[in-house]
Amino acid sequence: MSQPPDEPQFPPIPAIGDILDRKARFIENIYTILKCESCSTKITRTFKPGDFTFKKVSDEECEKCRLRKLTIDEIFSEWVDPRKKKKK
Repeated sequence: MSQPPDEPQFPPIPAIGDILDRKARFIENIYTILKCESCSTKITRTFKPGDFTFKKVSDEECEKCRLRKLTIDEIFSEWVDPRKKKKK
């Protein structure tokens, strides 16, 4: 008879408490992407209360063509670990 192959060695699984504690220290940054209707330029800015997709924004202007024809195209969030420094 042949011997069974060695079982694979997996890394240890962290305790669920460690994962939940780690998430508590993360900071959520929310961004809004505006799209110009005339030149299709996309502009990213921080989220403002009241933002929603397809909303027409008339109080800001396009950085490229200076027209006030912006629509909210996308809203997304990014989780940042304050312990890690950004590389420049």
